[in-house]
Amino acid sequence: MGKPRREKFLISILVIIFISFPVSGYCQPPLESQVQISVSAQVGPLPPPPPPPPPGGGVYIPPETKVIFKGKAYPNAFLTILKDNKVAATFFAQSSGLFERELSGMAGGTYTFGIFAEDSEGRRSVTLSFTVSILSGMTTTISGIFISPTIELLPTQVEKGDKVNIFGQVFPESKVNIFVSSKEVVKETTADEKGNWVYKLDTGPVEEGEHEARAKALYGDGEQSPFSQTLSFLVLKKGALTCKGADLNFDGKVNIIDFSILLYFWGQTKPGNPCADINFDGIVNITDFSIMMYWWTG
Repeated sequence: MGKPRREKFLISILVIIFISFPVSGYCQPPLESQVQISVSAQVGPLPPPPPPPPPGGGVYIPPETKVIFKGKAYPNAFLTILKDNKVAATFFAQSSGLFERELSGMAGGTYTFGIFAEDSEGRRSVTLSFTVSILSGMTTTISGIFISPTIELLPTQVEKGDKVNIFGQVFPESKVNIFVSSKEVVKETTADEKGNWVYKLDTGPVEEGEHEARAKALYGDGEQSPFSQTLSFLVLKKGALTCKGADLNFDGKVNIIDFSILLYFWGQTKPGNPCADINFDGIVNITDFSIMMYWWTG
């Protein structure tokens, strides 16, 4: 008999990202973006043919069908694997950010898998989705998975010339490219050994109005992640953010719109709209609500 045959192939996967988020009292419609990347799937060796039944009878137990997922996330990230849109496994990445997880007891067939991660601050990556054909009785290893960075913006409303902090987590010591649009500019930073990354965007050169930011990671010899979620921020003219008490949207009234903005930032210690912390005590809470009720105009 010859050596067991091993088959290797690359699977080109299409990642579909759906993002919906509100910003400072108004809502951005859901965005859809597409990123095409590649992972490596290794199959083998082929299982031997079943042996002849032993004298006196017996039961043949076929080899188990397994799928192994390997890749890069963030240190101690909480990962979720989806199989045909249902949760198949949850687990933690290593402190290095690397991860490996096996799914066993599967039947041969074609499956759509998804994987996403939450970082230590509860921020979530996009979901990386791909379709793979699994051969019965074999182990398929899917490697080269690179989870997208998480991203957060603070504040989400600034006066022109102030800074927007863009930050999140990624695989340690990755290079992070930050894409800022409407007129797209690319900024660069590097994550530390714990996977934390930050870039302070100077809005002086940025036009007044709404803008978007997203990030992707690069590591080693050409490895790159999909894009992160896309988040929005607003650049206003100088003096526009001078707080006006409980009138959070500066329309000269204190009404349900201001109350909605207050609820959006409820419980936050660093609200994207600093005026939501009406008494500037460091948190949006019942005290701010009481002040708003006092000044209510309807």
